[in-house]
Amino acid sequence: MKSNSIAHHFHTLQEQRAHYLPRIHSLSQEQLWHREKEGKWSIGEHFFHLYLILKMLKNATKLSLLLTPYAKMRRNKPFATEIHDIYEEYKKKKGRGMRAPGILVPPSNIRFTLSSDEIEQILVNETNAMQKLVKNIEEDIAGHIVFPDPIAHYPNLIQSIQLLAIHEKHHFRIIEEQYNELIATGEVLI
Repeated sequence: MKSNSIAHHFHTLQEQRAHYLPRIHSLSQEQLWHREKEGKWSIGEHFFHLYLILKMLKNATKLSLLLTPYAKMRRNKPFATEIHDIYEEYKKKKGRGMRAPGILVPPSNIRFTLSSDEIEQILVNETNAMQKLVKNIEEDIAGHIVFPDPIAHYPNLIQSIQLLAIHEKHHFRIIEEQYNELIATGEVLI
């Protein structure tokens, strides 16, 4: 990876996943896709949402790479390599979590179709594709490839990958609460 910051943010993603992903393998198919409340996502749907956002970022990155000539002209200008937790900021400001746009909502027909191994594999495959896409982008170029996302305050490529890790951590906390609830009710044995 030519960008140390991008490499660092991908490493954060991998560490988080290494901590949280093994837990879903102890769940049955029913537990993976069980919704505690109507209108709330199952653990499987949270993971599929993470796949969808990663896929969207990969596609947006492909389009944004058209800005590389502009980024090269700006390479000597300062740029950010970190971003704050916009999800926490939104929750404090609005008193509730962000709603996912329709393209990032898991389709209803996905429920019960994927196993925990398959969910993990699509996440890994999409992450590998994203890493391959950005591996040769130098840090001072990546810092000037900016995404038109006003909610995230127009993050650059480096910040977008960190935001991916922040977003996954946010969902992993929710998933952990659901998992702990399954343990508390005796539905999952540790």
